Amino acid sequence: MGNHLFIELLQIAAGARDALSEVPAALDEWEFLFKNADKHGLLGVTSTAVEKLAERIDIPQEARLNWSLVAAQIRDHNARQQKASAKLYRTFLESGFRNCILKGQAAAAYYPEPSLRQSGDIDLWAEGSRQDVLSFLQKHFHVRSVVYHHCNPKIFKGIEVEVHFTPTWMNSPFANRRLQRWFSACADTQFSHFDERVGCCTPLPRFDGVYLLLHIYRHVLQEGIGLRQLLDYHYLLTHLEADDRHAIVCDLKSLGLYRFARAVMYVLQETFRTDDVILLCPPDARSGETLLQSILQSGNFGHADPVFNSPESRAEGILRHGWRKIKRNLRFLTLCPSEVFWMPWFVTWQYFWRLRHGYLYKNR
Repeated sequence: MGNHLFIELLQIAAGARDALSEVPAALDEWEFLFKNADKHGLLGVTSTAVEKLAERIDIPQEARLNWSLVAAQIRDHNARQQKASAKLYRTFLESGFRNCILKGQAAAAYYPEPSLRQSGDIDLWAEGSRQDVLSFLQKHFHVRSVVYHHCNPKIFKGIEVEVHFTPTWMNSPFANRRLQRWFSACADTQFSHFDERVGCCTPLPRFDGVYLLLHIYRHVLQEGIGLRQLLDYHYLLTHLEADDRHAIVCDLKSLGLYRFARAVMYVLQETFRTDDVILLCPPDARSGETLLQSILQSGNFGHADPVFNSPESRAEGILRHGWRKIKRNLRFLTLCPSEVFWMPWFVTWQYFWRLRHGYLYKNR
């Protein structure tokens, strides 16, 4: 069984299709669809498609039960995540740090059923210098690692947290300088946008139009990414006004991301049948097909990518692993040449930056 039925199942979940082109005849075929949905972190949203299909076709009871049980677990986990997000937001705010929750619970708000989006960790963007934020965290919590854009404090049992000094970065120092200026210009609005549905500040769709695409971009180059983040972007597009789309395209062009955005638009149309009317820009089939095949292979955050998750890659040292990553990213040279070119420089710079500040081996 190929990927086409899995894509069709996603389209049913997104409301773009009513039925499968062919009905899986055996339990193992439904298990293939289940494993693919799990690979991409989409078991929750595809559970709605399975329930819709069950009204018209026979689905093995075991398959329906598996999806139903996982969907219940996802709802429960999201409820705990939402409470933790609100508590984390208040903790920082009461300590003098304006902040907002990125991705995760914030992205889920764009979904028709937010409780079925599979969430990972909690990402919080805190206002203030890196040193001020770190000093606060180290005073109250155990901080396990620090990199350029975030750190990982141990705050909740069973829930991972990333506290961001800046939402993300770009490998090129010139593009990164423009990006950090853009984040600074946007910060006040995001730290003031309180969403009562999640009990904390979250980014506006206008901001997420750039940021969520950057998040996809970063993970494509770093380790791979699955379709969950692409579905986030699909639902985000449904919340954008025409003026927002125009402004987002201008920002993406200034950051050198327009070509990548065109590839993403192709992926959205191929996987979720995203309406032409809400796309940011014309899709690029050539680069988009390369991106789509990488996404289908990689799975959620690259967990299924053989480049990073083979026994050989897990056993190799940091230099060999870095070289493996550089070779893998050569396939994206025409899609994002600047980032591929500057990646070895950034990795080397960050290594020595962490070493100089004592972040490399501390708090593991």
